[in-house]
Amino acid sequence: MIVVGDRNLTDVLLGWRYQNIAYYSSLAILFLIGIAAVFIRNDIFRARWAFVALAIAILPAAAERLTGIRFPWPMKFLITLSLILHMAGGVFGFYFSLYPIYDKIAHLVASMAIGYLLFIAILIVGGIFRKYPGRIATSYGIFLTVMVLGLIWEYEELFIDLSSGTTYFINPADSFFDTVFNTLGSAYIALTVNAYLKSESFEHLYKRFITRREP
Repeated sequence: MIVVGDRNLTDVLLGWRYQNIAYYSSLAILFLIGIAAVFIRNDIFRARWAFVALAIAILPAAAERLTGIRFPWPMKFLITLSLILHMAGGVFGFYFSLYPIYDKIAHLVASMAIGYLLFIAILIVGGIFRKYPGRIATSYGIFLTVMVLGLIWEYEELFIDLSSGTTYFINPADSFFDTVFNTLGSAYIALTVNAYLKSESFEHLYKRFITRREP
């Protein structure tokens, strides 16, 4: 885990006073990407997907409203940031003009977002059924699930190219390094979760990461 002073980075972020500003600002940026796709790039196809991405990014906030549960803002922010990077890469061509750095950063952020989401899902489902998997199963489960999803993504890029003539799949070397950055992102989340579970119970982590909205 990354340590800031005498606390790990995750705990520092969870207590950050500007967390709502960060999350809602990221939603605004995603909205503006959709507007730019329509009025600046004249790209209606990607504009539609930008607003679909915005709807996905809003889902955690909507769930909070409906259930009274507060999800950790880093999870919501990482999900939105990964969608921002993906949509901006397509709308403004950053995937090509800033290749390969931009693409690899996008993979790193997306893998961390999915890993974080899986961790929170495990906490919520375990809290509902009062039963949690073990520490090793949780850590490896998060890591392997993200990696499998990453490989499926690479296959889908190749399949789309072969069927429609697009150029999402560049070459095997590009896919290899995509997988490397997926590995880094998912490994960081899995190792952080593993470190937490060495000293804390699932129940305690549930109370730390998931809170109830005050009436």
